[in-house]
Amino acid sequence: MNIVLERVNFVCKSVRETNRNGVTFKKLITSIRSQFRQQGFDITIKTKKDKNLESFEFYINAYYDPEDDFNNDTPIEVIVHHNFDDISVFTTSQLTDFLIQIYDATVHEYRHQHQSAARNYQTYSSHIQSPYEEYLTDPDEIDAYAFSIAIELLRHMHKDRAKRYLTRIKTLAKMRIDSSFVSPNLKAYIDHFGLNNNTKNLAKKVYKHLDTVDKGSIFM
Repeated sequence: MNIVLERVNFVCKSVRETNRNGVTFKKLITSIRSQFRQQGFDITIKTKKDKNLESFEFYINAYYDPEDDFNNDTPIEVIVHHNFDDISVFTTSQLTDFLIQIYDATVHEYRHQHQSAARNYQTYSSHIQSPYEEYLTDPDEIDAYAFSIAIELLRHMHKDRAKRYLTRIKTLAKMRIDSSFVSPNLKAYIDHFGLNNNTKNLAKKVYKHLDTVDKGSIFM
């Protein structure tokens, strides 16, 4: 997985460097698509404007389809839901925050691809329309979110410190850097389940991923 992380990190760094003097949303998406294509990624980047969102507010959904992967069709789709206009320019900080979410969504889905490939592309689940709790407790999602949480933690602390905090997972879930949670995904799990077998299992997998994820391959 570290090879994938390194390649996606390269894409995001290249996009940031190319647009360091400011970029509109439309040009940014074009740049992201171009860089992924140049690096040989088979991925679709889509946008959907949502007027219910505030200006410069956005969120990202992403999906992996093992059947498409097996049939050599584009298997990963990333969708940016936004309400950006055509003239506002991203600051360097806003650009980095946006690319972090692109990076995180992309590598999460590549983790699913890794899981699926190990099973010869059998469908890993059919939970896209499942209740939220069923989605969060799916074994593949627990593993993929543990992978994502390890990445979030490593952005802000050394792996040994993160491991120590995993013994106090509810405290770790509440930790912030400025106004943002250190691990939004961990916060979501703890908010939903509290401390139970699901979050204990999640913590064990986070611990393992902390040992395998190369911090140098994480986009920051």
